[in-house]
Amino acid sequence: MAEELVGKARLNGLLIHVVSEDADFNVDIPTHKVEKGINLSDHIERKPEVVKLSGLLIRPTNERVESLISKLKSIEVKGQLVTYEGRRIYKNLLMSGLSIKASSKVMNGYNFSCTLTEVRIAQSSYVDPKVKAATAPVAEAGRKQTENKKQSPVYHVVKKGDTYSSLGKKYGTKWQDIQKWNSYDPKKIPVGVKLRVV
Repeated sequence: MAEELVGKARLNGLLIHVVSEDADFNVDIPTHKVEKGINLSDHIERKPEVVKLSGLLIRPTNERVESLISKLKSIEVKGQLVTYEGRRIYKNLLMSGLSIKASSKVMNGYNFSCTLTEVRIAQSSYVDPKVKAATAPVAEAGRKQTENKKQSPVYHVVKKGDTYSSLGKKYGTKWQDIQKWNSYDPKKIPVGVKLRVV
């Protein structure tokens, strides 16, 4: 197939004539306020590359021009990933803002413009239920006897306002057990004494 244009570029393999190719390579520089001096910056965040194209959609026949426009519209509407090969090569782009304009200076096509924005598509973490996870087989170990470990007692130094009930809630123990372990009247617990609470 003979090449139709001299100053050619390709958008997903489709031949287009690009007059202007403007690329933006921006970053965000987050700052944090400080008491004195200029704000602090400790990192940058790269923004997606954005390429703005303008040029001509030209073909020898009107049918081929309309076919090209239809393909470009389909790429935009379906959100198809695009590779652009012009002055530079850009990959993983989405096209937006495709517009065409008829001009008396272009008889076999249209002026066009569009924006290509770099994207990163997340991969699904879904695992098909038919695919089993790689796990070790379960060994038959039989029934094991659990050991009852004797818990060592925990003590609390009484502060003003402490009650058996409040200490029970704090340590996860029944207040009746705390009262049983300690011989103090619930209404007259002396401040500063050690009480067993667990």
